[in-house]
Amino acid sequence: MDDPNDSVVERTIATMRDAIRDGRYVQGQRLVVADVTKALGVSAGPVREAIRRLTGEGLVEITQHRGATVRTFKRKDVREIYQLREVVEGLAARLAAEHIDIGNNAAELKASVAEMRTIVRNHGRNYYQHNRDFHELIYKIADNEAMRQMARQLVLPIYKLQFHSLLSPEYYRVSASEHEAIAQAILDGDGPGAERLMRNHVRNSGAAGPTPPPANAGSIEGIG
Repeated sequence: MDDPNDSVVERTIATMRDAIRDGRYVQGQRLVVADVTKALGVSAGPVREAIRRLTGEGLVEITQHRGATVRTFKRKDVREIYQLREVVEGLAARLAAEHIDIGNNAAELKASVAEMRTIVRNHGRNYYQHNRDFHELIYKIADNEAMRQMARQLVLPIYKLQFHSLLSPEYYRVSASEHEAIAQAILDGDGPGAERLMRNHVRNSGAAGPTPPPANAGSIEGIG
């Protein structure tokens, strides 16, 4: 029989992880156990375990005088993450091209491209979510769980940072155009072409300047 405490821990980890990804926990923000337990309505144990796990994922750091804080990323950190993302996401696109004819993979990718075109016509509304879903779909089609977990771990720390800096009309139009080219290469079963286009896409995103803003003290209220 499953331990209900395990479910509480996993939900707490997921909630805190999403709060970091979405920018509700900001870089440099202290994660005081008492404050987080109050905000999430859970006991201290799951929060401590979540902090431990998120520290292992590189999203939280523990220092002697401040305790647990949301990790602050320097320019060098962001550059190195993008270098790794280029390799991992390029691999994902190549594997997706190799698996595109399996099941509903092609239909799902075509539907994603159609949704993207609608979003662009609506001036980029919801592009933030679509971008996330598009890359997640490629990980799914690639069908390599180790690669999928690695890609997610690389994206999570800088996701909100990236879109805070880059989500402008010009950026989402260029990004959408690159997505469409990647999708077409995958649909064509062109693994090397899909990998090249995806690596170029990630490289362009990194070069466009997602630089860390100054850390500030955010509120833990209302993150659930």
